[in-house]
Amino acid sequence: MGMFLSLSGVIGKTQNQVRNSLTNYVNSVKGGLEVENLTTHDKNCCVIEESNANTTIFYLEWDKSSEFISRELSAPVFSFHIHDGDLWMYVLYVNGQVVDQFNPIPDYWADNLTDEEIASWKGDASIVTKHIPGLGTTKIDKYLTRWDLDAEENSKAYEDDEFENEDWQLLDFMKKCGLPYPLDDAGNAKGQTYKLWTDELQLTNSAEENSMHGTKTNEQVRPWWKFWS
Repeated sequence: MGMFLSLSGVIGKTQNQVRNSLTNYVNSVKGGLEVENLTTHDKNCCVIEESNANTTIFYLEWDKSSEFISRELSAPVFSFHIHDGDLWMYVLYVNGQVVDQFNPIPDYWADNLTDEEIASWKGDASIVTKHIPGLGTTKIDKYLTRWDLDAEENSKAYEDDEFENEDWQLLDFMKKCGLPYPLDDAGNAKGQTYKLWTDELQLTNSAEENSMHGTKTNEQVRPWWKFWS
């Protein structure tokens, strides 16, 4: 089993604005958000970091919260996801509506998709850049390609990228979009940490968690969001 990761990337909103909106979201789903000194060992750990006038949330959430924040703040919000270490993907919400989405392996979950369904996941750099001031399409369009799973070697989309066509390429894409990644290379939180829970994400006892701390590299121990077979 590979890695699972979920983030929300909010364009043009401060950490305080995003935290307040996230609080409203979790309250709407019978949860809560409280400042607490947690590590990424804890499944209820939420990290919020602001940079370049944009804010990123790291948490065990996904599309619903991104949609809510986008609608409430009238903002472009990415719902980012790395699935099983096999791919990275996004859904982009603007004012709570899906305006673009990308998956480099669109038929990952089903091999009988129609051409229309496959095309719906190709991503559109012109739509993304429309909602990110100062970002040109040539800075990100090479990320939005369907991966050739038969290729003998992976390649970088841009020479200055850190990662090739792999799950962690997400970080290169986020960097181009001006969104911070709220963990350091050792998997430690860089931003403020919170305890977050909802009706679906129940509170856990971190002392009973059998998950381990880790990094972007092949270390021996890893947090809840980094699994291996």
